[in-house]
Amino acid sequence: MAKQKDISPREAAARLGVRLDSLYALIWAGKLTAHKLEGRWRISACAVEERLRTKEAERASVGR
Repeated sequence: MAKQKDISPREAAARLGVRLDSLYALIWAGKLTAHKLEGRWRISACAVEERLRTKEAERASVGR
């Protein structure tokens, strides 16, 4: 089984196109999977990609 890749909050924020405070708001709201490792937040790269797909699908359905 492949190990899930985690990324830093800065990497996740850049990928999602949001500021760090907005990224943490997503985490605290339960909209983005994250955990602390050795006192630092780590975000699942899969969760970031899923969030991107979800947002893209929402935009596509509004544009119809």
